[in-house]
Amino acid sequence: MSVTTNLRLRQSVGIVVQENIVEFFNSNTRSSVSLKMQFQGIVELLENFDGVTSIQQIAEKYQGISIEQLTSLAQFLREKYILIQQDIAYPLDIVQHHYRLVNTLEDYFHSSHEVLKAIEKLKNATVMIIGLGAVGSLIASYLTKSGVKNFILVDADNVDISNLHRQYYFESDIGQEKGEKLKKQLEMMHSDLNVEIITEHLQQNFFERIKIAKPIDLIINCADEPNVDITSRIISEYAMKYKIPHIVGGGYNLHLTLIGQTIIPFETACFKCFGNALNELNNVELKNVRKLHRENRKLGSFSPLSGIAASLASLDAFKVLIGKNELLQQVNRRIEFNMVQHQLNIIDIPRNPNCEWCKV
Repeated sequence: MSVTTNLRLRQSVGIVVQENIVEFFNSNTRSSVSLKMQFQGIVELLENFDGVTSIQQIAEKYQGISIEQLTSLAQFLREKYILIQQDIAYPLDIVQHHYRLVNTLEDYFHSSHEVLKAIEKLKNATVMIIGLGAVGSLIASYLTKSGVKNFILVDADNVDISNLHRQYYFESDIGQEKGEKLKKQLEMMHSDLNVEIITEHLQQNFFERIKIAKPIDLIINCADEPNVDITSRIISEYAMKYKIPHIVGGGYNLHLTLIGQTIIPFETACFKCFGNALNELNNVELKNVRKLHRENRKLGSFSPLSGIAASLASLDAFKVLIGKNELLQQVNRRIEFNMVQHQLNIIDIPRNPNCEWCKV
């Protein structure tokens, strides 16, 4: 690290000093770093990391700490996400209108340049959401508020009164196309969106019939007709072919919320890996079990559970779009949230090296 580097304390970091122990606490991530230091006036010294004053200029102000010691300390605190390199100033409109998003993004990166690059990635990315019901409509609103500007929204249904208890629609929307109504609601959040509406059912030849004029950075499946397995297979086949990250499924099932898995083609377990692994588990658990077949069975649904599925899917979507795949939480695992017990049920499903879909 150069002595001319400008660093500053992150907005989310607090400092507590007790005798010769200095503790840095990041309120965003609930993480802390403790250092044993004898230097008097350490808090005042650290306050000089303001993004304008260089390491060399700070060292010149203080006796008793060498430029080498200060550089080593600064490098350590930068690696621990306590200090961030201020290598470019944030534009005024971002500071004024999006400072909380910036504050969050700073916990993922080491420099302001990287933060601005992530904001540009969100702005320029195109997200396709298939199925605009309880989970899909909420994901669209969450990603819009997170800085995504380009959407392809797919749903052939109209708003029905039975949708209102869990979906992002209103009584005045009943009878109108879900896609068009959701587009208008998203544009009320941000007027500079680019939203394409496709009023088609997701069938086997869906991607052959529609014409997509621009690259897709992420596909999120929230379509459950005829069922999630079928729609997820159609989407996954297409996404694997074109190496598009995709989030499969997600939704409610009585008192459980299914958290859809995130798939990075040829890097993580794919849809086929999940299907084979879950079939093996089900074959063991359901051996010698007779099932009662019921026509038109309707499962319960509950808006907060849909919100949990949408929130967790949106968090992984956010990480994919800013290029932080190493922080994804829904890869190589099947997750359910149990409403009664307030706990996550997790089944690890590693990528199968012999999978017919994703083996290299």
